[in-house]
Amino acid sequence: MPETDEELMRRVAKSHDGQAFRELMNRHQKLLVNHFIRRGVYQEYEDLAQETFFKIYKARKRYRTNASFRSWMFTIAQRVWIDHLRKSGRRKTREDAFKQEPQPAFLSTQPMQGHDLYWALDQLPETHRDVVVHAVFDQLSHGETAQILGIPEGTVKSRLHNGLKQLREIFNTENPA
Repeated sequence: MPETDEELMRRVAKSHDGQAFRELMNRHQKLLVNHFIRRGVYQEYEDLAQETFFKIYKARKRYRTNASFRSWMFTIAQRVWIDHLRKSGRRKTREDAFKQEPQPAFLSTQPMQGHDLYWALDQLPETHRDVVVHAVFDQLSHGETAQILGIPEGTVKSRLHNGLKQLREIFNTENPA
């Protein structure tokens, strides 16, 4: 039976187990890359995922053995994302980033499809987008999302409700049935 993420991280924290860390990276690389793409990173998403893993390894001794690895990983990814925004010199809006590097799927005259979700996410306010990405796409609980974003759980629920409502409106406007 494969070890859980938490068991692997305990091995990394205790004995600097490189094989266990590689297994964690293999399990979560794609998840982190997709996480950063959903946040509007269209070029450096792999770099940010690698930086997240670097910081996880560097902070391995601070891992609480009773904590969810995914929640801890996304907390670190959130800090990497904020650092990325700071390093860019100014907070670029996702709309600006989208205009700089349009994706071929978004240039289509065909009705919106599932892969246009990134475009739809770009239309949400950042506060709602962050909650939707963590709670829906990263499949974190409301409590974990609240902890990562540093907001109350009730705020997560409210923003999630409003964000999903806005996404429905965006899809209904762009692709009327």
